[in-house]
This record gives sequence, structure tokens and C-alpha cells, in this order.
Amino acid sequence: MIQQLQTAELESTAQRALRLPVKSESRWVPVAFAATVFLSAFLLFQVQLVIGKYILPLFGGAPSVWTTCMLFFQVLLLVGYAYSHLLASRFNFRVQALTHGFFLISALALLALVWMKWATPLTPGPDWKPQAGDNPVWKILQLLAVTVAIPFFLLSTTGPLLQSWFARTRAGNSSYRLYALSNAGSLLGLLSYPFLLEWVFTLRHQAQLWSSGYLVFITLCAGIAWRIRDKTGNTAGEGSPQAVQGSKSFHSTAAQPAQYLLWVAFSACSSTILLATTNLLCQDLTVIPLLWVLPLSLYLLSFIFTFDSDRWYQRRIFWPLYFLLLGLVLNPKSLGYHGKTAAQIIVSCAALFVVCMVCHGELSRSKPASRQLTAFFFMVAVGGALGGIFVVIVAPSIFSGFWEFQIALLSCGFLIFLAFVLEDRSGRAERASWIAAVVMLGAFLVPHVMSLFPGIKALAFLTNEYYAGGMAALVLLSARLLVKNRKKAAPTTSDYSFPWQPITALALLGVFAVLAYSYAAVGLQHILFYKRNFFGVKYVIETPDLIEFVCGSTVHGTQFKDAERRSIPTVYYRSDSGIGLLLINYPRGVSGTESLRVGTIGLGVGTLASYGRSGDVFRFYEIDPAVPALSDLPKPYFQFIKDSPASIQLVMGDGRLSLEREAARGDLQSFDVLVADAFSSDAVPVHLLTREAVGIYLRHLRESGGVLAFNISSRFLELAPVIAGLGEAYQLSAVQVRDQYSLWILLSRNPELFRIPNLEKRATPIALKRHTILWTDDYSNLLAVLGRQQFQPR
Repeated sequence: MIQQLQTAELESTAQRALRLPVKSESRWVPVAFAATVFLSAFLLFQVQLVIGKYILPLFGGAPSVWTTCMLFFQVLLLVGYAYSHLLASRFNFRVQALTHGFFLISALALLALVWMKWATPLTPGPDWKPQAGDNPVWKILQLLAVTVAIPFFLLSTTGPLLQSWFARTRAGNSSYRLYALSNAGSLLGLLSYPFLLEWVFTLRHQAQLWSSGYLVFITLCAGIAWRIRDKTGNTAGEGSPQAVQGSKSFHSTAAQPAQYLLWVAFSACSSTILLATTNLLCQDLTVIPLLWVLPLSLYLLSFIFTFDSDRWYQRRIFWPLYFLLLGLVLNPKSLGYHGKTAAQIIVSCAALFVVCMVCHGELSRSKPASRQLTAFFFMVAVGGALGGIFVVIVAPSIFSGFWEFQIALLSCGFLIFLAFVLEDRSGRAERASWIAAVVMLGAFLVPHVMSLFPGIKALAFLTNEYYAGGMAALVLLSARLLVKNRKKAAPTTSDYSFPWQPITALALLGVFAVLAYSYAAVGLQHILFYKRNFFGVKYVIETPDLIEFVCGSTVHGTQFKDAERRSIPTVYYRSDSGIGLLLINYPRGVSGTESLRVGTIGLGVGTLASYGRSGDVFRFYEIDPAVPALSDLPKPYFQFIKDSPASIQLVMGDGRLSLEREAARGDLQSFDVLVADAFSSDAVPVHLLTREAVGIYLRHLRESGGVLAFNISSRFLELAPVIAGLGEAYQLSAVQVRDQYSLWILLSRNPELFRIPNLEKRATPIALKRHTILWTDDYSNLLAVLGRQQFQPR
């Protein structure tokens, strides 16, 4: 008996000894998994912003640069998820660990090799600068493939692969919390960039810091792979309630084909509206990382909320919100070519968030058991890539404007209906939400219907867009009270004999789709020319007196239709503007010739050519291939270049890069005046305002002194401190000429040029509201110069 007790005690002691490492490991493992997933997501989104900012200047600061980068990242994310799915579903832990460990070590060796070759592992040399005639989309994809493809691929595999490892080695624990954690890391990576890293560090230091973090990630991930190499996966608990906590709806042991298609569709819808909203913001404001971060942060927040817990996404809340925002956004004022107001931009961002909450909430409701986790994330990545392809490649080819925002918004409603049908064909579910949808869409339809009867003055108030919102809120409240009261009575079978509420809401959704298309078609009838390409949407508009060239939401040039007045320069280039006063009064003969040589970065409609005289040379540098046709057709829309007696030269390609190439081959232009006219739009090309850029400009001015003229009539950016900083860096004299329509800053080595008649009366020292700022190719921050400006470019 004593021997048996001693034996039992020894066995108990042995068991406790064996369990001690497990307890120790159990404390370390969740922390290691969480830290690695969090860090990988943080680095994943940081590298997008760092490389996006590096590439942006090479392609003229166009808004499409970021959406093209996003397409690349989404496709590479799809490849990473496919790799994770294949590895997790086909091989045991040992093969998975060895395979992934091999890629991690190879990436480490490649990182060291590239770091020795380039200044940083992320920024290639000048040989990769685009040439004139290069397709910008494919060139950007090539640059990204060379710089970040391999590290981004490995970072993208971390989330689904480590979640799969965690679920199979930690029985009874839900791995979807790690997914929410990864999105939190992504969000922190996004927000820390414009508010910290971009302010404090140069691009070179940003890349070096990121590379250091990447080394830490490789170490952590390799450590986890080494730890789990001899594990045996636990599949018994994968379908347990804990493993699928929060998963409701039509969840089953094996996902059905319809679910796979719906996963792809919801993901594609949210990806489309994300990129479409980013396009709208950058077209109407400016291209800065902050405006890349804002929509992407809302997108990630929706992922965090919906996958953290089922309490965040409630259909009865977000479905009515969706239909409310649908009615607010799809009105005639939001579908024109003109720029959006601040209120409309806020509504667009709200619509983005609600659509993402709906799409990702429905994804979360239908997420599968852990053994299908990698397949689920693969389908989500497929949808994200399809959304990116649609916005970046398909939409510019088939649409004249940015209509993909409205398409994504409407598509979300149809997908809601499909998810509802898959879950409850009887129509009993979400009855109150569908009633609210019918009521609100009906209320928003009233102004559209009343606009067909303009003669009824007594009902004119119904056409006001603010009526619809207020009425919708009122009827929604009434409907909710009605439904609440009816719940007290037991429903009969006849109440649900036909699901009229969702069917009616779907029909109303179709009506709004037709209205959106009709408004777009009617708007195009008043447009003489429209073109959408990589550099944005361009329109030529005819008014009773003028022909206007509009790019995005900015008027880039106008001309009088009257033949007697069509040679009069307009908008920013009026005769009393800074550039007008300079060109009219410039002292000819200073350089030994009576003719002038004028260079201009940005063609527009060629308004400056109207100042040319016989013998003058006006050399225009233009990056957008669609712009020259406006002034060079057999019957051009604008006649400034055709009517000018000066010799006109046109150089296609980015202005700075073209001047840089000319200087490299010794072809200096000896300009009397060099005009940088690429800042009146709000998509500001920063690389034209750096110390290195001004150094190139000065090489092309006459040795006896010429003038650099900057048109900084931006609505949302105060660029004067930047120009003043450039003048100080090169010890140049500087003056500004401001009027109601424009702000010009003139720089020169020869201050006597600012004392010419008429110009001297209007020129004043640069008025600064903040300290001077010096931008370089390695450091710039548009957030530092944000500020509302008042200009009326008419």
C-alpha cells in the first residue's frame, strides 16, 4: 500500500513536472502570436505609405498613383493568402514550418543584399525614373515589384498562416480575435505615418526604420515556426462554439458555393468603395498620405469592429443607416463634374464607413470554422483584388467620370438582399429593417419625382434635398414605433406570405440606380469633351460666354467664345496677374535680344501663349497626354496657341524630369521666365517644389538673371512658406502678386527685374502666416501647409 502511494506520488510529481513547460509555453505562445501578427500588420501598411510617397513624385503627383499602388498590394495580398491556404491545408506542421522558415531566411538575405546596393532597401536608384511615353500604371507596378514585392508577400502571409497555426495548436480559442488584432496593427501603422513619421523623419530614415522593424518581424515569425515544427494539429475543437464565437447566420460545417461567391462579392464591394472614395478625396482636396490614410482607416476600423465581436455589427442599425446615406449621396448635386462641398465629402466618408461595416459585418456573420479559415481569407483577398482591378484598370476605360463610387454604393444594397435571401427565404428576418429601407428610400425619392413637375410652386419645397433627410428621419422613427407596437400581437402566417418589404426595397434600389445613370447622362450632354485617364478626369464645358477646361474640380483655363475677345488671357493669367504683369513689362534686350524665351511646366489651355510676340519662344512641358489635343485639333476647343505669333514648342513628360534630362545632356534652355504652373489644381506635385527641383530650374535660366514664377493659387494649401524657403535656400529675391483670382510668387537672382513698371506697384514681400519651410526630395509634408484659401478662378 505504501509502495502504491509512493508510486502514485512519483507519478503525480512527474506529471506536474511535465506540465510546467506547458504552462510556461502557454504563457509565451499567445503573446508571441499576438506580437508577430500585430507587428506584421503594422509593417504591412507602413511600407505601403513609405513606398507610395516615394513613387508619387515620379508620376506627377497624380491621385491615381495611390490607387495603382493599392491594386498592386491587393493582388500581392491575394498571392500571400493563396500561399497560406495551400500551405495550411495540404501539409503538416513540419513542412509548413520549414517552408515558411526558408522564405523568411531568404528574405533576410535579400534585404541585406539590397541594402548594400541601394541607399535603403525600399528606394531604388535614378535608373528607375520613368521615361516619356512609359505607361504609368505598368511602370508603377514594375517599381513596386522590384522594391517591396517580397517583403510585402511575407508580411501578407502572416495573418492567415499564424491564425491557422494558433487555431490548430490552441484548442478552444478563437483565432478571429487575432484577425481583429492584425487590423488594429494596420490602423496604428496608418495613423502613425502622417501624424508622426512623416513629420519627424526623412524618406531615407523612414525606410531604414521600417527595415529594422522588418528584421524583428522575421526573428519573431521564424521563432514561432521553429516552435511549432513538431506539433500535431488539433482539429477536434475547430468547430467548437469557442472557435467560431460570434458566428451567426448561415454558418455551417462546410461553406456552400453561394457563400464563397458572397464572400468575394462583399469584399470586392468594400474594396471598390474604399478606392473610389480615395479618388474623390484626392481629386477634390490634395494627394497626401493623410487622405490615403483616412479612407483606409475607416475601412480597417470596420474590420476591427466586425471581427472583434458580433455586438458591433447589428443589422437593425446599419441597414437603415446604409439606406439613409444612399439617399443622401445619390442626388443630382453629387453626380456632376464640379467639386464636392465639405458636407458632401463628410457624407461620402460616412457612406464608405457604413458600406464597409455592412460588407465586413456580413463577412463576419458567415465566417466558417477554423479549418476553413485560410480559404475564407483567400476569398476575401480575391474580392479585394477584383475591386482594385475594377477601379484602377476597368473603370478608367469604360467611365467618363468617377462613377465607381455610386456603383459600389448601389451594389452594397443588392448584396444585402442576396445575403438576406440566403439566410431567410421566407422574409421573416429583419422585417423592421426592410420597412425602414422602404420608408426612407420612398422619402428620398420624393424630391426626384417632384422635379418632374416644376410648375407646381406650392410643392417646390419638396425638391429641397434637406427635406428628404429630415422627412426620412421622421418616417423612420414612426416606422420603428409602428413595428414595435405590432410585435406585441402574435403574427399570423399571412403576415409573411410574401416578403414584400425586401422586394420593394430592392425595386426602389433599382430606381435609384436608374436615376444615377440618368443624371450622369444628362450632365454629359452639356460637355463638349471628356476624357478620363491616369491623370484624372478632364472636361471641356461650354457656357454662354466661355469655353472652360475643368480637371477634377478645378478650372484650369477658360477662353471667350467671342472672336474679338478670345485672345484675352483669363483666370490665373489675366493681364493684371503676377505673370501677366511680368510678361507684358519684362525688359526685352536685357539678354542681348528683343525676343523672350518662356518655359512653362503645365500646358493647360495654353493661355500664356497669348502674351507671345513674333520671335518669342514658348516651351511647354506637359505630363498628361490628353491635354495637348484640346489646343491642337483641326478645330481646337481653345485657340490661344493657334493664334499666338510666338514659336510654340511642346515637350511631353513630367516637367522636372524633362528639364533634368535636358540639363544632363547639356541642352540648357536659357529661359528669361520659367513658369511652374502645376499647383492651381489641388493634386499638388510636391517634387516640383523641392530644393533639388529649384536647382534644376536655375540651371535653365539665363546667366544674366531670369525669373521663376510660381502659380500657387491652391484652394486648400498655403504654399507661400515653401516658396519662401526655396528662395532663402538659394538666396533669391522674392515678391508676391496677389489678386482676387490668383497668387503668384516670383523669384530671381536679379532684384532689379521686380522694379519694372507696373509690376513694382503690385509686387509686395511674401506674406507668411507661418514659418518658412524647406522641402527636399527626401522630406516634405503637405499636412504642414493645409489651409483654406479664397480664390475665384473665373
